[in-house]
Amino acid sequence: CDLAEGGWIRSLVGKFADPAAGETDAVATTEAQTRTSSSCPLRPAQTTIVQRIEQRLAQLAKLPIETLERLVVVRYEPGQEFTVHHDGKFRPITIFLYLNELADNCGGDTFFPHLGFSFVPRTGCAVMWPNAQPDGKEDSRMVHAGRPPTEGVKFGVNCFFNVDTKRLVTSPKMNMPAAECHRVEVARLQDQLVYMDEGAPSVRRRTFTFNTEAQIRAVPNFLSAEEVERLRSDADQTSNGGSEPGFEGATVVVKIFPFEDPSVDAIEARLIDWNEFAPENLGQLKLVHGNTQMGLGNRGCGQRCASICLSEEVELHFPHLGVLVAMRGGDLVEWPNAWFQEEAGSDKVTVK
Repeated sequence: CDLAEGGWIRSLVGKFADPAAGETDAVATTEAQTRTSSSCPLRPAQTTIVQRIEQRLAQLAKLPIETLERLVVVRYEPGQEFTVHHDGKFRPITIFLYLNELADNCGGDTFFPHLGFSFVPRTGCAVMWPNAQPDGKEDSRMVHAGRPPTEGVKFGVNCFFNVDTKRLVTSPKMNMPAAECHRVEVARLQDQLVYMDEGAPSVRRRTFTFNTEAQIRAVPNFLSAEEVERLRSDADQTSNGGSEPGFEGATVVVKIFPFEDPSVDAIEARLIDWNEFAPENLGQLKLVHGNTQMGLGNRGCGQRCASICLSEEVELHFPHLGVLVAMRGGDLVEWPNAWFQEEAGSDKVTVK
């Protein structure tokens, strides 16, 4: 569940769109009292582990991985539920993964009232069912409910296969080892600046965009030396409370900052101003020990990700772009996790 920490939102339910209200999608989403759990959507192939699970799901469902929607981690605290509902005939197959188990007689089961089946959460187990009949009509027998736990917290993953293509999967053109990559030192980019007036240039004027197919951006000294030292001290003080990596070499989350935390609100404001996006599009800042094994980082579920160095020096390896980025304390590097290549309004995402 580490991938979801800092990204939980209120679970939503689907409803048919109302064109009169300006809703253009066929199905809109909204909050409802029938579903009170929390959710966190993952990005396709967010980590190597997620990618392996996605491949396994496609093999189990015997459906193309291109039709698999984004996996959604769900959390049910005591009393939270999703009352009887149907996943929709446009989803031929649903697979629900259980991430933990609850004590006996503590609820949290997946209940199919028309079939008379109840599935109790067991770590690592899954339930799979069809939502449509062979002729494509909705199979109303498959209505089900996520019943509320009475004790403990239930974690699971919703995995939906769609009748439409939901992702365009492409293979990388290269896979270059670090020793052969073009090495870029972010700190030395500062030497290429031309000062047009007195004083240091603004953050936006200090941004360097790499000439790569998926564009990487870098900002030398995005944080001051004092900010780096303060955050590093914070990491040292809280490192004992950080999560344990599920796999050797994976990212370890040390601390997640609440929104508008006074210790990072100035950094959040700087990120928002630099990227020119709405404040609600910024996820919670995380202190992490970065991954040392390829594919075991957690870049979040957003379209873009930024990493700020708090160490003396670290290197970011982009094997499919042929770039090795050397960062020093305070430097920022940002890259896209996914980008849209279809016509406006399409939800197909290219994953690389």
